[in-house]
Amino acid sequence: IMKKIFCPKCDEAIVLSAQKLKELKESDGERMAIVCPSCTHQLRIRLKSAAPSDNEDERDSQSENWGHIVVLENVFGYKQYFPLKKGLNHIGRRNKDTKTDIPIITGDPSMDRHHCIIKVGQTKKGKIVWSLSDYDSRVGTFVAGDLLGPKEQYNLHDGDVFTLGATSIIFSSEPIPQEDLGQVEGEGVH
Repeated sequence: IMKKIFCPKCDEAIVLSAQKLKELKESDGERMAIVCPSCTHQLRIRLKSAAPSDNEDERDSQSENWGHIVVLENVFGYKQYFPLKKGLNHIGRRNKDTKTDIPIITGDPSMDRHHCIIKVGQTKKGKIVWSLSDYDSRVGTFVAGDLLGPKEQYNLHDGDVFTLGATSIIFSSEPIPQEDLGQVEGEGVH
């Protein structure tokens, strides 16, 4: 499994090979210094450990399946997988200066940094529900070709396709397939 991190100075992607990750795991403090090949900036990284949580609700929200999205490959970016969490999932174009829950790595100029939100919740009977809404983006959020109105919420179902700018995304209520876990963005390294 390979991981990708971004240089805080030049924002170029740095790919960590399986061998490099193995070295990192075997190191004493789980810390490593690497040099960005683009700008030669030295950065220190550490591998996130899956430490058990004392908070039962937090542990449940992380371990339970809340679904995922798949960003389809196009001329602006490659195929990406993102798990959803319970609560609000803010989705937008990745930018080193802007924090968002699901930072899509893309060169799509029509996708805003904060484009839309997927809200994951449960009914009183325990059924999980997902709703999509636009986050006042410039070009809007489209579901099956229809533009979502201001403050409109669309209840997502398995296989629904929504579009942010020129980027199409598929929603799934299932966990990320085992064979695709290596392509999950935003996990493992920070």
